[in-house]
Amino acid sequence: MKQRLRRALAAALSVLMVTGLCCTAAFADFTYPSAYWKLHSAWDEAVSSKDADAVISVAQQTYDLLSKYEICTDICYNLEPKCGRAAWCSEMKGDIDGAIRWLKLQRQYAQWLNDNVKSYKDTLLNVDARLEYLQASKEAAIYVLTDKAGQSYPGTGAPTSGTLYGSTAGGSESGESACLMYVTFGDSYSVQYWIDYNMKTYPKFAKAAQGGVIELAWNFATEGTAGAQQVLSSDSYIAESLQAMGNLDATVLLRLGAEMNNWSSCDPATYIQAFRKVAQEAAKYDNIKMVFSPDNVSNRNVTFKDFYPGDQYVDWIGVSTYHNTNYAGEATSYTFDASGYGNDAYYGKGLYDSDPLVILRPLVRFAQEHGKPMMISECGFSYVNNSTGADLTSFAADQVNKFYSYVNMIYPQIKAVFYFDNTLSGAQYSYALDGNATVAQAYRSAIQNNGGYLAEGENSTQTWQKLSSLSGTQKGTLRLATYASFPGSAATSVTYYVDGKAVGTVSKAPYYYDLNLDSLGGGTHTIQAKATSGQFSRTTASTKITTLAPGQIFSDVAPNAWYAGFVQTVYEKGLFAGAGDGTFAPEANMDYAQFLTVLSQFSGETIPAVPGGAWYDGYVNWAKEKNLIPEEMLKNFNPTAPITRQDMAALFASFLETYNVRYDKVMEGDCAYTDAASIADYAAEGVNVCYQAGIMSGGSDGSFAPQATATRAQVAVTMVQMARIMGR
Repeated sequence: MKQRLRRALAAALSVLMVTGLCCTAAFADFTYPSAYWKLHSAWDEAVSSKDADAVISVAQQTYDLLSKYEICTDICYNLEPKCGRAAWCSEMKGDIDGAIRWLKLQRQYAQWLNDNVKSYKDTLLNVDARLEYLQASKEAAIYVLTDKAGQSYPGTGAPTSGTLYGSTAGGSESGESACLMYVTFGDSYSVQYWIDYNMKTYPKFAKAAQGGVIELAWNFATEGTAGAQQVLSSDSYIAESLQAMGNLDATVLLRLGAEMNNWSSCDPATYIQAFRKVAQEAAKYDNIKMVFSPDNVSNRNVTFKDFYPGDQYVDWIGVSTYHNTNYAGEATSYTFDASGYGNDAYYGKGLYDSDPLVILRPLVRFAQEHGKPMMISECGFSYVNNSTGADLTSFAADQVNKFYSYVNMIYPQIKAVFYFDNTLSGAQYSYALDGNATVAQAYRSAIQNNGGYLAEGENSTQTWQKLSSLSGTQKGTLRLATYASFPGSAATSVTYYVDGKAVGTVSKAPYYYDLNLDSLGGGTHTIQAKATSGQFSRTTASTKITTLAPGQIFSDVAPNAWYAGFVQTVYEKGLFAGAGDGTFAPEANMDYAQFLTVLSQFSGETIPAVPGGAWYDGYVNWAKEKNLIPEEMLKNFNPTAPITRQDMAALFASFLETYNVRYDKVMEGDCAYTDAASIADYAAEGVNVCYQAGIMSGGSDGSFAPQATATRAQVAVTMVQMARIMGR
């Protein structure tokens, strides 16, 4: 938390990078073509008149002219600021793609100057920060709440389904699935003392300690190299402390020396050595998981990657992320003469404070690259600036809503979120939820409406996924949400379209929309959403989904098909499942393995799977053990081959005999099919039994077609007759 004050000071004192406003280099090494000087004058005029269109046009003409020449100092000094100015003008006009293009060109020239002339580090950092926000603006997408499990991270304690959430032990919230406690490394009390203290003092910590999840923030006593060195000389204290954590009946997410990338001075090598020392000792305890947790904004002299201890020492990637507004000097609207936009983007303020998720993107990518689950180790959204008395309630409530609504939706690797529900004496900003009813309600509503957070005692819940990844036939109602991120403070609205027709407009993030699929009718439909915010707009990629018509169970079984009633009956009786993608595949051939699987449903027995075997091995073994398969059929038995009609009859008859099933004769006398001579001897009695029982019959021409294969629809008809006999 101390770094909140540091960041505000750093932002205020940071040298503003006036991108593209001036060019002071002397052009001595490069001879400009005569055509350039007209553009030079046009540029001065465009900037002087504050004409964004003219700036972009002249920048393009100048780039087209000079980019033909070999890159050099003069060309870079000339084009780098012009590209930066053109990027800003494009952003002002709402042209996100154009702004990105110009920023990438600016970065190219700034990088060359950095590598060959002088440091352009601040420019590069600011350009990269703006690119993150603009790239996020291009990634508008529709999400859907599903019962599908999320990504699994074995051995980390991360839930597969749902997201853990919690807050500080002394906070006001309850019913959470995790709890956050703080311990200062090497203070005058032992870790065991602090665990006991929290157990006795805070009921929600005591609950978490009994089979739950605890984030233990083990902060260095002194931020910086000295704090890391203290760890290196504290062997017995570390051993005793980790034993106390290891004795807990809880998963302990151990966050050591957090926010190191924001300290004024810390040697990365010393920090890494300290982290590894603790991690090696913690590895003795199965319940302790190590968390590498930097701040979301680095000191400009380092990056969080400089401090990473290595995959073998880290179980989780964490991050601290706090969001305030009302910083001194921040730009709150788009103006031609704005100068600090790059600096604002780096610190996530001003025009770039509307979306609290973008600033996490570099760390999220890092966690994904290293295959680690991620957690929000601390987060807070200030509702008052205690230094000025400014009321920030509206901002804080909006940020809380966006953050908790989206963080586990657009970043599915985030498996835990912890809120800093605490009040610090003398702090510039206030975050504690019990201090502001509006923000507290926004917090609770966002979690409840999201549907993907694990409450106390829950082991699984729903998860969000992109609508484009949804497969199979859908029915009922889909809860949709749209992620649409734009710079600036303008309100955003999202309109949903089905097959090109607007069906609803939502004006509050995450823009939930409950789509009633039954109202669409059966078939394939195209879903899109368009987000608009001030000068910006973005339409999501179109997504096709398949739905069922009223009364339809499978997308490929029309309600008026001759076999539709039979398919519905076997499905409702649990005898038949679909093909796994919302279809029934009625015209597909039934193979022997599938038939035995369906036949086994009538036995009432539980058929165990064969370890390491094919999915059908257990059903085939069952049929063999019950002598359901005639010896002659076994000679060339192939479970995956299409089953013939005569073999179906033989198996039906064997089943009735084996399970002593009595049936009333539907047909008297023996069958007299015209092709009876073609029926195999081992199947003849079975064909006759099925004829008399009314399970199977011949064609309209009087034949049985013993060698013909049976479709899934035809088998459904026979299973309905079998169910009648079995009284099901």
